[in-house]
Amino acid sequence: MYIRQARVREALGIATGAATLIVTSAATGSTPEAAAAAPPERPPNTFTIDRTARLAPDGTITLTGTYRCTVVAQPAGTVYVGSNIRQGGITHGIGGSVAACDGKEHRWRNSALPYRTRYRPGPARADGTLMQFKKDKSGIPLPHFLAVASERDVTLVPGR
Repeated sequence: MYIRQARVREALGIATGAATLIVTSAATGSTPEAAAAAPPERPPNTFTIDRTARLAPDGTITLTGTYRCTVVAQPAGTVYVGSNIRQGGITHGIGGSVAACDGKEHRWRNSALPYRTRYRPGPARADGTLMQFKKDKSGIPLPHFLAVASERDVTLVPGR
């Protein structure tokens, strides 16, 4: 199970790196005149994770944060908010929810009871993605990452 999670995390890391490279290359291709004439824009897709996560008495973990996304391609597939938590070398996916990609900032909240693992209050690490499945030319749905929150420090605090 842990090996499969490590491979998924590795694949997500590779996809994130490739996307960053493409975005950086596109950004550096613009001329100084065009950059000076255009007003500064907010990134169309953003994703954050709050520094505090909740740990319920039954072991359920709740992660929260914000996102903003705009989906231009039509027909647009469903966009999902995915999140993970890691403590003591063990990583679990924490829920998944559907995102509204209307260009406005929204709050997200994912909860899950990790299987066969008991997390404790204290320091942990969390990451997440804003992902859309788009069909390729063959009709196969493939993941398209709109925004990624790299792993960051969070604190698990007792909650309800």
